Amino acid sequence: MNRRGWGRLLATGIAVGLLVTTGQAGSTAEPNREVRVEPAPAVTLPPEFDEFYSPPAGLVADAEPGEILRARRINPAFFGLIQLNIDAWQLLYRTTNSFGEPISTVTTVLVPKGPAPEGGRKLLSYQIAEDSAAQYCAPSYVIQSGAIPFDYVNAAEVMIPIAAGIGQGWTVALPDYEGPNSSYGTSRLNAQTTLDGIRAAENFAPAQLSGPGTPTALWGYSGGTVPSSFAAEIAQNYAPELNIVGIAAGGVAAADFPAALRHNNRGLYTGLVMGVFAGVSNEYPEVRELLRNSVVDPVTNLLIASKSLLCHPMGTALVPFYDYLGAFQGDPFEHPALRRFFAENALGQHTPSMPVYIYHAQYDEILPNAGVDRLIGKYCAEGAPSVVYERELVAEHISGVAGHIPGAFTFVRDRLNGVPATAGCTITSPVFVPGEPRFWQAMAELLPTAAQALIGQAIGAGK
Repeated sequence: MNRRGWGRLLATGIAVGLLVTTGQAGSTAEPNREVRVEPAPAVTLPPEFDEFYSPPAGLVADAEPGEILRARRINPAFFGLIQLNIDAWQLLYRTTNSFGEPISTVTTVLVPKGPAPEGGRKLLSYQIAEDSAAQYCAPSYVIQSGAIPFDYVNAAEVMIPIAAGIGQGWTVALPDYEGPNSSYGTSRLNAQTTLDGIRAAENFAPAQLSGPGTPTALWGYSGGTVPSSFAAEIAQNYAPELNIVGIAAGGVAAADFPAALRHNNRGLYTGLVMGVFAGVSNEYPEVRELLRNSVVDPVTNLLIASKSLLCHPMGTALVPFYDYLGAFQGDPFEHPALRRFFAENALGQHTPSMPVYIYHAQYDEILPNAGVDRLIGKYCAEGAPSVVYERELVAEHISGVAGHIPGAFTFVRDRLNGVPATAGCTITSPVFVPGEPRFWQAMAELLPTAAQALIGQAIGAGK
């Protein structure tokens, strides 16, 4: 049975527990400039079974990048259960895969209750660390009322953009940046889907934005930096009309793919990072052939196949310390298929055209920081307009989730509020961010906002 067949089989089992009403079908559909807004679905289904995600191929091929194909209301919830007092829609839109071919994916648009400020809202595109090669792990499913939070890490991460973005009165976009085939780790595709998701949101009237002139920021941590950081490099060429004022990335994942994969092989997190092979094979047929023909250990074949069925918390926990690379005939990184993937998806191909904030723990146990140091050196040598790089000393990848928040939040807020970025390169090495006043200042603002959202208050209204 192929990957999609296994995915449908798994989704069948999941669907048994998913027949939960997400809201009453509305009597009227809200119009926008391009498509009719459909009512919220009566039943929450994973993307494998939700026909909203599967437009006719001809419809996709005839559309322009970022063009909305379908739109619907949804009822957003935290962990699928706690209702959020936020207006929310999902947009199915046309985008482009790694090879220039038209595909479609979904972005979830969250808007604070109440009227927009004069001139429209600002936009935060937040890229959740999906890190999975199965569709039901996508943010658009996780955030719906009635969804089962198998990916409980992603379900928890949703609260960061809600507290930081909706709480500031911004519109928030959560793209399914891995696309229709759950192409985890494919930087170019992930960045293009993210940028086209911004285009779609800006063309959607209920998002309360002001078109391509909308001040827009991107933010992601860990796997969420794959689209965010690559978007910083290609936005000027791929979507030059967008007004991207800054991009924040913490725990940068694509600075050195080979080093990260070798580092994690036979380690505690080998299950997570080796999921990249499954995700990349969903996009690159030659990588799929490599796995099929060069992995000589049937146990390894089974374990890699499991990555296409499991969200990343379970995929990470499955058989740690395993020697995946030792199961290949020869060094897989020397194979033309992977060499092509690395060449097309590694960071450092272009210099960002907008201000960027980058955080990385000096002793990150999952993603070694040497590659990030080299990347920053390249950006600075090539004259990037503004780079802020924080290298926290007493931290690692997991604690870095909290450690990066004050710097990223402050950076994004300042850029969206029109505060000029510091020119040139600023590199600092804080010892322990949670021990600094700025950490508690950020938490003092974000945690109460998150708590208000969880008890059903309408946050961000009037801002």
